[in-house]
Amino acid sequence: MMAIGLVFLVSFIDWFIKLGVFNQLSQLSLKWWRLLAFSSLFSGLFILFPDSIPYLEPFYFLVYLLIFQRSWTWSQSLFYGLAPFVLVDLFQRTFGIYQLKWTTFQLWQTHLEWLDILFVVVVLLLFIPFYRTFIRLLGIDFQHMKKVFAYPKFKKSLKNLIYSMLFYVVVVHALLVFGQSVGEMDFSVAIGIGDSQVYLDFIKIYFAYFIGSLFFLNTKLKEQLTEELQEAKDAQLSSLEAYSQHVESLYKDIRSFRHDYTNILVSLNEAIKQEDVSEIRAIYQTVLVGTDQKFYQDAYDIGNLAHLDNTAMKSILSAKLMEAQSRGIQLTVEIEEASTAPVGIELLDMVTILSIFLDNAIEAASLSAEKSLLVAYFEDQGEKILIIENSTAEERIQTKSIFSYGKSSKGEGRGIGLANVQKILSHYPSIRLVTTSQAFRFRQELHVPQTVEI
Repeated sequence: MMAIGLVFLVSFIDWFIKLGVFNQLSQLSLKWWRLLAFSSLFSGLFILFPDSIPYLEPFYFLVYLLIFQRSWTWSQSLFYGLAPFVLVDLFQRTFGIYQLKWTTFQLWQTHLEWLDILFVVVVLLLFIPFYRTFIRLLGIDFQHMKKVFAYPKFKKSLKNLIYSMLFYVVVVHALLVFGQSVGEMDFSVAIGIGDSQVYLDFIKIYFAYFIGSLFFLNTKLKEQLTEELQEAKDAQLSSLEAYSQHVESLYKDIRSFRHDYTNILVSLNEAIKQEDVSEIRAIYQTVLVGTDQKFYQDAYDIGNLAHLDNTAMKSILSAKLMEAQSRGIQLTVEIEEASTAPVGIELLDMVTILSIFLDNAIEAASLSAEKSLLVAYFEDQGEKILIIENSTAEERIQTKSIFSYGKSSKGEGRGIGLANVQKILSHYPSIRLVTTSQAFRFRQELHVPQTVEI
């Protein structure tokens, strides 16, 4: 009975480590009690079915994701469902930890000493600092790795890695488990070169390929994100410059307006002194009536933008609204006072979504008869809500297909922007996007809760 308990302890620690790696890679932030519960469950299954359950162990995480992360794509589920097990298994086999652990499992029915178990436990636990140091030295950022699924350029590399992991868990792991049952744990090929032989260890070769693939994807993703960040900074600087020029233009209009009003009041003063009613009426009809229209006809209510305290969002809004204004689109801007950027969604993602929505809305509105655009941003019941509504040339647009790559209300092959929005939002399952179209109006509502699940 004690021997079973010792084997359970070794298996429990082993699975707790694998679950920790799964937690880190998937960024699911599983609670401690779940880690403990799953470690106990998986260890118990191994104790009950030691001959058959090892063949199924690589698929535990995949089953979990298919049940509890249904919003994920198949690529995401396969990658995060297989990678943690494969990564730990390769580490253990490459550095001899697996052989030591399996020997412990094989000897539990004969003789096991506390000292033996203690040694195995220490070796298993040493994996944690070694693994963390190794990943840190390679500079792999698993938090950013989630973004790799949003870029079609990485699709081929991801597929190759996923297929290789499937081959590993279905074929290689199964053969290794079977080999262990008959006392053969080697997976190498001997190649004769002259009088000597070279042994190619498949495990070590695949371990190098696996880590190399992760390093490659991580490096290329960092380059992509750095490039996007620089583009966003350049766009923000350009938008800020346009925003400043617009404020300066409004300031000049106000000074001119004040100067004109001073002259008008002087004229009125003279007419009043002379009690010349016809002159007063003429000044009013020819000058005063058109003043208000002249002052406001070329400027949207910029005061509303001042309510937004995030510079990046403010500059993008300003630049896009000025573009809409130049196209003759009637603008309505409603921004709640003291509005802040949404919490929980990365600013670059939020600005990208805002820019795509506004670009599409401006283009669609410019093609419509009404030419109108509404932008609203406010907080309601703990949610930040962004509404962008525009007039359309068609009475109703099919909203189900416009988020597909190459599909759009603007025409075939021009829907890349909205497809990117869908990719971005796939990383934020708690954010809701409501899209409606009716009566020549197209409306996008983005609901971002205060605490966003990533």
